[in-house]
Amino acid sequence: MWSLFLCATVLILLTAYRLDRLSYANFIQQVRTDTYLELLVVKENFQSVVHEQSLALRELATFLGENPGIAQGEFSYRAQKVRGADDSIINIAVAPDLVISMVYPVEGNEGALGLNYRENQEQLPGVLRALETGRNVLVGPVNLAQGGVGLIMRAPLYYSEYQGPAAGRDAVARPRSQGIVSVVLDYQKFLDQTGISQAATKYDLLIDAADPVGADGLVSLFGDPAVKDQDPVKLDFDFAFENWHLLATPKGGWPDRSTSQWEERLVMAIVASSLLALLGYILWLAETRKSARMLLSDGIEALNDGFVMFDKDDRLILSNAKYKELYNLPSELLRPGTPFKDIVKAGFKGGKLSSGNMGEEEWIAKRVHARRVGGALQEEHHLADGKVIKVSDQLMQNGHSVGLRVDMTEFSKAKAAAEAASEAKSDFMGLLSHELRTPLTVILGVARLSTNARLLAPSKELLAALETNDVDPEELKVIANRMFDQLSGMMDRMIQSGEHLLHLINEMLDIAKIEAGSLTIIPSLCDISQIVDPVVQQLTTLSHAKGLEFHVSADQGSVYVDKVRTRQILFNLVGNAIKFTEAGRVNLSVKVHENTAVFEVCDTGDGIPAEEYETIFDAFYQIDSTATRRAGGTGMGLAISRSLAELQGGNLTVASTMGQGSCFSLTLPTTAPSEPDKDIDA
Repeated sequence: MWSLFLCATVLILLTAYRLDRLSYANFIQQVRTDTYLELLVVKENFQSVVHEQSLALRELATFLGENPGIAQGEFSYRAQKVRGADDSIINIAVAPDLVISMVYPVEGNEGALGLNYRENQEQLPGVLRALETGRNVLVGPVNLAQGGVGLIMRAPLYYSEYQGPAAGRDAVARPRSQGIVSVVLDYQKFLDQTGISQAATKYDLLIDAADPVGADGLVSLFGDPAVKDQDPVKLDFDFAFENWHLLATPKGGWPDRSTSQWEERLVMAIVASSLLALLGYILWLAETRKSARMLLSDGIEALNDGFVMFDKDDRLILSNAKYKELYNLPSELLRPGTPFKDIVKAGFKGGKLSSGNMGEEEWIAKRVHARRVGGALQEEHHLADGKVIKVSDQLMQNGHSVGLRVDMTEFSKAKAAAEAASEAKSDFMGLLSHELRTPLTVILGVARLSTNARLLAPSKELLAALETNDVDPEELKVIANRMFDQLSGMMDRMIQSGEHLLHLINEMLDIAKIEAGSLTIIPSLCDISQIVDPVVQQLTTLSHAKGLEFHVSADQGSVYVDKVRTRQILFNLVGNAIKFTEAGRVNLSVKVHENTAVFEVCDTGDGIPAEEYETIFDAFYQIDSTATRRAGGTGMGLAISRSLAELQGGNLTVASTMGQGSCFSLTLPTTAPSEPDKDIDA
């Protein structure tokens, strides 16, 4: 921006300089024009005076040529008429045969009489030039003998002689140059009379001959020859006898600045400053707009959601990379001016959008209508790749529209998971209420029967036998044993129900501790047989009761675990395998590797769907609550088992084939984890 401002500043300064020079040139031209017009008057006046004097001198020369024998008196009379009231004429002299013979006025000019021009080398060239050219000659300024400075105008004098018969028609007049007639002008009065003196007060003038000749020729009648070098105004005089010109410049030379230069420069400075200020403001606005647009663009690009803006004609204004990514649109399509319909069609073409039961054009038309009529649009797009996009379009006051595209896939999954968890929890609570109610009902029923033991059949039989005196003691013993067996069976059922109730409560406490992060694990190095043997001893009977084969194979070795919690995991895994396997076998194997031991529990049950591999380890989740209720248990065992495995530095995974069975793998460490080295102070 600043480079543009600098260029504009230079351009404006150059323009201002050029305008200043043009203004100065116009001013000089105007001064030259004014000078020319004023000097034109001077020139006309000068020409008029010179023409009058030249004409009068020529007439006198003609008269004298026709009257060669004229006397002084007649000459004085004629010369007085020439001089008239012109006081600039000092004297008029006649030089027949180049020797002055008459002068007017005589008084004060006696010394000029008898002057022979042939002997005056200073004035002879001018005299000869007049005789040779036959035209008047003006010379000067010269210092006069009687004092002062003057100008001398000379005209050739011709005397006529007629050859041939005196009265004959064939007589021929042959001119013969005999002399010169001169008029001496007072230099200063001549300048005053022609207006040169007055013009000289305002201008530097130069009047000279265009082609000066001779030593006494008119080189410079007036002024300084240096005027020639100052680009003067030039006026040419219209004289028949010589080429003269008038050169002039203003006094002191041409002005170096116009009279209004500072005012003009002030105006130009104000205009230039205003233009620069306006340009600076425009550039500032442009830069501000650019910065705002960049900030908006950066902010839009920083969004984790798709952003798009269309104009009132549904043509694209801008969008961000997330919008392109969500719909997998080509970059060349997302250029300003692209119609909304083209973008939607590209989404259909790329397989991202689906129109459902409607045609594409119908879906697009409905979509555009909804955006225009509704003002605000809220809906969800379910893309072909499984993504769920929340569409939020808002119509602005100027007719433009903005839209956000929020990827709700994870949220939808989380929502579905939460709903599933909530449903699972509800199922769990229903199952749990059943599981808790059943043992409690047994315990309470047995307890009530125990309080009324006299009502039991063996008790009644025993009492009836004791009331008779002829009862055989052996028979009483048999009756008492039947009563004791019945009471013992009732107590066994109570104990089993209590243990089942305790197991349920322990599971609930465990899951609560796990979720609270307060479950304590106390690992130690223990033999594998210490973990496996109790599990096998307790669950062998259960497997045989269901008619299942129970195979156990375990490598010798030790693991670094909490053996009580590890037994709890194996009890759960093997118990589940037995409960959910209707026929076939259950295998428990232990393989010892370099740093880990792998406990595998495999069955030949119905199997687990692949999509349920992870969810079965979630708390409160059950694949089939009916099957769980039928087999018994709360369905929290796998969640507890995995958490216990991870707390011991291990892991619990599952692999299954539908219809063939499942295999759970428990991986546990065989050694204690290494502790980081500690610095030892020297």
